[in-house]
Amino acid sequence: MRCSRTLACCSSLLLGFAAAAHAQQPGLLPSTRIVLPPSATELTPQQGRELHDWLAAMQKWQRFEKRWNNEPAHSPFGRITARRPEPAAPDWLNSRCRTLSGAVVNELAGPLGQACRIEAGFDVDLQAEAIRATTLAARADHEKVEKDSFLSRIHLDGLWSTTSTEARFYGLVGSHISLVDVGRVQFFGPPGVILLTIPDGTGSRQIRVGYTWGMSVRLADVRVFAPSRNLTLFFSMTKCWLVGSRMDGLNMGGFDIAGFSLAPRRKRH
Repeated sequence: MRCSRTLACCSSLLLGFAAAAHAQQPGLLPSTRIVLPPSATELTPQQGRELHDWLAAMQKWQRFEKRWNNEPAHSPFGRITARRPEPAAPDWLNSRCRTLSGAVVNELAGPLGQACRIEAGFDVDLQAEAIRATTLAARADHEKVEKDSFLSRIHLDGLWSTTSTEARFYGLVGSHISLVDVGRVQFFGPPGVILLTIPDGTGSRQIRVGYTWGMSVRLADVRVFAPSRNLTLFFSMTKCWLVGSRMDGLNMGGFDIAGFSLAPRRKRH
C-alpha cells in the first residue's frame, strides 16, 4: 500500500511538471505569405496577343508610309486617298515601358522590346528588324557545328564480287573507314580489310584476306532492326590486294572489286 501511494504521488508530480513546461512553451508565429511582384518584362497571354496584333498593324502602317513618303497616298485604283492613322498602342504599354530604364529598353529583345522602343521614339523599322532576326537565325543555324559520330564512318562490307578478272572472287565480309566526303561520295584512305573466297587452281576455293582501297557512293538511308531509318546503304568500288601481294598460281597483283556496305546514318538538317 505504501509503495502504491508513493508511485501515485510521483506520477502526479511528473504530470504536473510536464503540463507546466508545455504551458510555458511559446506558440508558433502566424505565417505570412510573400507574393513577389511580376517581372516588368513578363506579359500575360492577353497582353501578348494585344502586343502581337499592334506590332503587326504598325508594320503594315510603316509599309504604307514608306510607299507614299512625301506624296499623296493612292488607292489600288489610282485615286488619292486619306492617309491611314497610326495604330493606337495598347493602354497598358506606355506605363509598362516607363518602368524600364533606357538601357534595358535598348537591349530588350522580343515584342516588348520593339514596342517600348517605338513608344520611346526610337527609329524602329519593324520590317527591317524581322528580316534581320530571320537572317541571324539562318546564319546561326548555318554556322552550327555539326559533330558526327566517328561510328558513322565505319562501314560494314558484304556481297562483293570482282568486276573484270577471269577468275571470280567473292567478298564475304569486311570493313573500311571513310575519310573524305565529296557530296554523296566518300573516299577511304586507310586500307579496308575484307575476307575473300577465291579459286585455288584445283577446282576448289580457299579463304584469303584482302586489303581494299577506293570509294563508296551513298545510295539511300535504310531501316534495319529499328523503328526508323538508322543505316545508310553505300555502293563501293575499290582496288583489292591479297595478303602477300600476289595470288598463288595466278600471277596477278591488285584487282577491281565492287559491292555494298552499311554505315550508321548521320544526322542531317
